Amino acid sequence: MKLQQEIIQHIHTVLQLDSVNISPQDNLIEHGLHSLAIMQLVDVFEKQYQKPLSYTDFAMSPTVEDWVSLINSITVSPEAQEPAVALSYALPSASVALSDMQYAYWAGRQSEHTAAHLYMEFAGQNLDIQKLQTAYQKLVQRHPMLNASIANGRQSIQALDHQQIQIHDLSHLDQVSVAEALQNRRQQMSHQQLAIQNGQVIDIQLSLLPDHQHILHIDSDMIAIDPQSYLIVVEDLTALYLGKILSPLNSSSIDYFDYLQQRNEDPNYHAKSLQDQQWWQNRLDQISPAPDLPLVPEGLRENPQQFERLAFRFSESDKQKLQQIAEKNHISVQTLCLTAFAETVATWSSSPQFRLNLPFFVRESYQQTIDEIVGDFANLSLLNVQLNAQESFYSAAQRIEQQVQQAHEHYAYAGIHVLRDLSKLHQQLETSPIVFTSALDVGEIFSEELQLHLGQPVWCISQGPKVDLDVQIAYFNQGLVVNWDIRRHAFKPDVIQHMFEHYIAQITTMIQDETQVHAPMAYRLPEAQHAQRQLQPAALAAHVLAQLQVDCDQYRVVNQIGIDCPDWVIGTLWGRVQAQDVKQHSRLNLKLVQGQYWYPTRYAAYYNDAAEIILFEDQHQLVKINGYWLDLNEVCQKILEIPEVEHAKVYSVHQDGKNRLIACLVLSPQAELEQHQLNAAYTARLPQYLIPEQSYLMSAEQFAQVQADHIQDFIQKNQSLAQWSSAQTQTPLEQVVYFMMSKIIGLQPDHSNANIDFFDYGGDSLLATHFVAALHRYFKDCGITVVDIFSQRTVQNIAKVIEQNIPQSAHKIAEIFLKVLEGKK
Repeated sequence: MKLQQEIIQHIHTVLQLDSVNISPQDNLIEHGLHSLAIMQLVDVFEKQYQKPLSYTDFAMSPTVEDWVSLINSITVSPEAQEPAVALSYALPSASVALSDMQYAYWAGRQSEHTAAHLYMEFAGQNLDIQKLQTAYQKLVQRHPMLNASIANGRQSIQALDHQQIQIHDLSHLDQVSVAEALQNRRQQMSHQQLAIQNGQVIDIQLSLLPDHQHILHIDSDMIAIDPQSYLIVVEDLTALYLGKILSPLNSSSIDYFDYLQQRNEDPNYHAKSLQDQQWWQNRLDQISPAPDLPLVPEGLRENPQQFERLAFRFSESDKQKLQQIAEKNHISVQTLCLTAFAETVATWSSSPQFRLNLPFFVRESYQQTIDEIVGDFANLSLLNVQLNAQESFYSAAQRIEQQVQQAHEHYAYAGIHVLRDLSKLHQQLETSPIVFTSALDVGEIFSEELQLHLGQPVWCISQGPKVDLDVQIAYFNQGLVVNWDIRRHAFKPDVIQHMFEHYIAQITTMIQDETQVHAPMAYRLPEAQHAQRQLQPAALAAHVLAQLQVDCDQYRVVNQIGIDCPDWVIGTLWGRVQAQDVKQHSRLNLKLVQGQYWYPTRYAAYYNDAAEIILFEDQHQLVKINGYWLDLNEVCQKILEIPEVEHAKVYSVHQDGKNRLIACLVLSPQAELEQHQLNAAYTARLPQYLIPEQSYLMSAEQFAQVQADHIQDFIQKNQSLAQWSSAQTQTPLEQVVYFMMSKIIGLQPDHSNANIDFFDYGGDSLLATHFVAALHRYFKDCGITVVDIFSQRTVQNIAKVIEQNIPQSAHKIAEIFLKVLEGKK
């Protein structure tokens, strides 16, 4: 009884359910149990009861009653119960759970194959290689997190390995060969994935150049070394290189691990987290979506892991001018730069209402040396931006500064959780891929000492999962540097270059004329685009003109602010009405803009980079899914690549608050296609969120009769291939996969809908790891990976992978498993 009460008390603490009554038989999933909470609870139980426990076991049996049995069933030998001497040293034998941001980075690695890492190059001369190697060894001893091993959602320090800086001697090469070698090194290191599972979270290499010059390459994974910690690492490396004695850190344990534990056990932090959670959840329905920028939908991008950068440095006098403007107007330089960025985003966004991702760093004062510790202290906040054409820059800046301050005051409920709450609210994956990072509060980002001895920073680039653009500002060598890290193929052609130029011009204009701070926002087209449209106004096809209710002599594409859209930005087609025709068309809600009358049509449209207007003539053709505007014809073209498919049409159906895709297919003569084969074909060609949820096979005659306006009626009257397949008898293997999946997610088995989708029914990255572990426990050598869970998703698809990998034993194991289950009933 005592154990049961203790477990319930811990659940109340972790799930923040102080006033909720939990009975031993309750399914804890219904009380809000999620993967991170399971990790935290199992960690607490392992420590309190000194027993080795499994995440998977606890995830598959989410009741207090079952957890009591699990803990009581494990016995520990007397030798193992004795205090382990190793735990009092710097290298604990136990692993600890990841922080919220660490877990997000780790999950992103599994699903997107993109590491959150920061790569920099320092150019200098006359470096003492042996002194640098020695300093690096001391650095690794000082900061154990430089050897952090991260696997299966856990982190540990296995050993303080004797790490060496890798040396590349290019001093004998000619100038062209040196440049080529350095470019290759930059490309490789700025896009690599460090082997974090083996304790590699930092990679330092040195290129020796002619005339005693050098480039020091430092790449770190932010899962263990956040950007703030990166600065600690390079400054400590400099100090150790110079033979300085640094103030001692804790030698009896891992400071960062201690920090995480202290925060988890801090009642004040827990109370604040509850308050902040309520604050954010009260505002969830007010948080705008990610910006409607001209993005290529995720999964349709060429080489999605490729990043590039744009950079600009404002001089010392420019920086001082910005500081004077900020001081005079009682706002910060950060706010000036952030508001200019918000205005830039609004210019290239279909809507002026959007959210931005603002990373920041929080170190609770649990330890005296907290500001010297390396780890992940990152958090993110969501800034809700709402701009309009009439508001002054200063008014917007004041509001934005106040919103940022309010959001940061409620930091204890992490931004990762807010995004998860938004995903639940909107029933789709919510991300915040447009990021603004300010390091201005650090002051000069690199010391003169570092630049004199290790070298001057000459290149910097970062990347991370679910990040398409990260804008960074920092003080550097008495100036202000702006750095944009860009997922190269995430944006339509030339969009980022134009946005960057616009942003720099905005700040430059303020510096040159501070009265612009109080002027209206300067939304404007790039000059070249404006000139091209003036020189050669876009024309529309005759059949489109015939459908318009008004004869217009000129056309434009306008966003929701009422300004002309730059190239690729989706807006509404407006036509100019001649003065003599205005009276007869007054019922059409004409817009008067600078003395001219404009007719807003019902068509969505955009300009391409040839100044042509591209029109979405079919209103069903354009749909927004997972934050991306999508032309459904693009999905059709991908489906038509399937050899068995002769005709295809994709429709969007709004159900349960979200847009869902369905496909109508006509197969080639004599072709056959089962559901699992179709899913495999879809997966090979489309990202998961663009795979039709239901597919309907039909004849060419039926295909011709399907109409978008009546698609709901069609769905109600017809059975999809998946519905037909799930109605058939499940194989024993599918029954076992369904049972395990249901247990992991926390569902009550419902065999009327047995072919469930793991992620649609509440699965996440960590639960996918537990699911894989459970499958491997019973289906030895089945070869299932977390990536398979992400790509295959459904019971039938996953069962098919197991059957293909172990055809001789898969069904035999399943039949035995079912007999065992039957015997337990």
